[in-house]
Amino acid sequence: MKKLAALLLAGGMLMGVLAPASAKPATLWEDDAGDADAGQGLGSSIPAGFDLASGTVEAKGKDVTFTVTHHDMPPSGSLPEAARFMWGFNVGTKSFRWTMKTADIGKPDVAGGQTDERIGRVDAMGHFRLEGECETVTTGINFVNCAPLGYYEGTIDAATMSLSVTVPLKDIGAKPGSVIGPGGGDAISICPICWVTHVAERSLNAVIIDAASQTATYKVPKK
Repeated sequence: MKKLAALLLAGGMLMGVLAPASAKPATLWEDDAGDADAGQGLGSSIPAGFDLASGTVEAKGKDVTFTVTHHDMPPSGSLPEAARFMWGFNVGTKSFRWTMKTADIGKPDVAGGQTDERIGRVDAMGHFRLEGECETVTTGINFVNCAPLGYYEGTIDAATMSLSVTVPLKDIGAKPGSVIGPGGGDAISICPICWVTHVAERSLNAVIIDAASQTATYKVPKK
């Protein structure tokens, strides 16, 4: 896992790398194996489905699929409720963020001062949430509050060590010719792309388990 400062620098330097407009999966980022060590520099990776390998995007018709592969993943996927994966990305000038977990049990988080849309919601087979309009709020603890834009059915595949989710292009304001690029603003306040300890939903106090930086952009192919 590269240091976060280096990740941000690399992301900024490589934002101009454009994956060809194609309906085939395009790799937008990659990460070394064996570095999911909770950000402590211990040099000992946690074999629990957090060791990031790569992220791809593939447009098909009116939808686009985001896929995250790992260097390891137990049969049950990553540990439920213990950590969450986030991927911040931009479409044009708008920022979005994926939050993905093996399972999620919605519960009140009064201290966070965030929305209550998750309360009572149980996603036992995988949690795939699209967010936008992120902003940092201080309420005793620093939080990144992002408006939930939608929940989607995704796939957790231990055989291919991957997480994937498909979203309509219109839900991220994309169309043929649109470019999906590295995230910016408060959507990447915790990290551009990473697995973090759960702690409290959207908390800036989360510990980074493994992180990566998007080094290419994807142009949605024209029909």
